[in-house]
Amino acid sequence: MGLDELTAHIEIQQVLYRYCRGVDRGDAAMIASVYHPEAIDRHGSWSGLGKDFGGYLVPNMDATPLIGQHHITNALIQVHGDEAEVESYFVAFHPETRDSGPAHAVVCGRYLDRFAKREGAWLIADRQVVIDVSRAPAREVDWPGAGFFPAGGRRETDPSATHFLKL
Repeated sequence: MGLDELTAHIEIQQVLYRYCRGVDRGDAAMIASVYHPEAIDRHGSWSGLGKDFGGYLVPNMDATPLIGQHHITNALIQVHGDEAEVESYFVAFHPETRDSGPAHAVVCGRYLDRFAKREGAWLIADRQVVIDVSRAPAREVDWPGAGFFPAGGRRETDPSATHFLKL
């Protein structure tokens, strides 16, 4: 693997991580930033321009008091010049509010992405989300030790909101 391909791998992984952070922190602009303007995202019941996905998702996630987490695990990246096929596995703890109250659904799947490098930036040009495992939310009990840690939040209420400003 040459330096250009290695650089592409790192840049693509950073885009995937930015996407997860944007979802979990409720940052629609960050979510939009991972897509080329005409990119399509087929995300279950929602399908449309990727740049519009955050505008749909963030208000829905804000409607529950729980914070979610999305994790990228295995990623297979095949670079061909200025395009790449990427399959990245994810594990998501998706917050929802049901009749029984707020809880996390556990969803595991894959992002099947086509990335393109344009104007020096690797971004998603096309996305299909595949679900491999899902578990409906159940009533949850917090871990007793959680009260000793700062709680996560969305946007400015999250401890990381000022973390990056210190650098």
